[in-house]
Amino acid sequence: MKRAMLLLPALLLGSAPVAAQHALGGQGPYDVSVPTPASVLGYELGARFTPHHVIGRYLERVAQASPRVRLDTLTRTFEGRDVVLATGTSEANLRRLAEIRADIARLADPRGAGAAELAEVVRRTPVVVWLGYNIHGGEASGAEAALGTLYQLAAGQDAETRAILDSAVVLIQPLQNPDGHERHVQDVLRTRPLCAGCFDGEDVPTLGAALVHQGNWPGARGSHYGFDMNRDWFVQSHPETAAHVQVFLTWHPQVAVDLHEMGSSSTYFFAPPMEPVNQNVHPSIQKWWDIFAAANAAAFDAHGWSFFRREGYDEFYPGYGVSWPILTGAAGMTYEQASSAGGAVRRSDGTLMTLREAAAHHFAASMATALTAARRRTERLTDFVAYRRSAVADAQQGLRTILVERDA
Repeated sequence: MKRAMLLLPALLLGSAPVAAQHALGGQGPYDVSVPTPASVLGYELGARFTPHHVIGRYLERVAQASPRVRLDTLTRTFEGRDVVLATGTSEANLRRLAEIRADIARLADPRGAGAAELAEVVRRTPVVVWLGYNIHGGEASGAEAALGTLYQLAAGQDAETRAILDSAVVLIQPLQNPDGHERHVQDVLRTRPLCAGCFDGEDVPTLGAALVHQGNWPGARGSHYGFDMNRDWFVQSHPETAAHVQVFLTWHPQVAVDLHEMGSSSTYFFAPPMEPVNQNVHPSIQKWWDIFAAANAAAFDAHGWSFFRREGYDEFYPGYGVSWPILTGAAGMTYEQASSAGGAVRRSDGTLMTLREAAAHHFAASMATALTAARRRTERLTDFVAYRRSAVADAQQGLRTILVERDA
């Protein structure tokens, strides 16, 4: 089932830009015809974990108001929740999405095309960036960052946001695991006293052992059936995963980022990963890991935020949320943010990690990644085509073989 939302500007509100109003640190000015998250949620991003139905409400309001955004329903979960995809790009690109998809499909299957034809397609085609949040239900800062990223793309009037919109199609999946995310939100709501006027975790017990940080059995990480969907891309046993794969087979993204959370006392991780790296990861992908790492590092340095890379996370198993995309030619990367647990937790060094801070880090990395892809659009598309051509050549020569040993 697929739902294309009506793309109507909110003319009655006008479209004059206003001063910055982004809780996660985005750049203004902003188009006042696009609703801010706070105007729909009832609180600023990062002040609360947002339930699935409220996320859906905000996505619909933005899609109705902004000519830069399209919203599609991809499938439904086992518990009946919509899995949605928000597409953000320039108004001109949004009008020719079918043409862009056809051009991307030509680059993904370059058989029979000459160099001149492929170069012309690259010249006119935006780079496609996929941002997937919240594959693990309890890693919920990603959903808040996704809303902040969508608002920035829908309403931002600054030069960097416009550069992204002109040169990229950004595919945002705010909830890859809606059922697990909803369990986490409801667990927190049942154990967190709501206090009028509180924000940034002021009403959350910050001791790590507090009930609000623990969750109830069977936990929020997995799907309705308790399955870890970050291990499902290979088997594709869930409708959510099948929908994710269909997005890739339709759009062939050249950049794919899966945004996660890790232990609260850590900082922020982005690719390159540590060894071992699967030998099927193409050298051009490893080149792009360094390019995006430099951009993310610069964004974090500008804020004085800590980060690390080449530690803790490998790129070996082919069934992760970025491993499967890597094998299609995407520059796939895992990003990991220190968790705020129930919304605000005291870390081992005595500092407080809040939901707003965690979401701000994911937002900054999302925007830095999209901007880098947009600025280096031609190079990323050219490398993608070269990868796809090499895969065709290898297959024709029979150079790729999978051996499966079965028990007698």
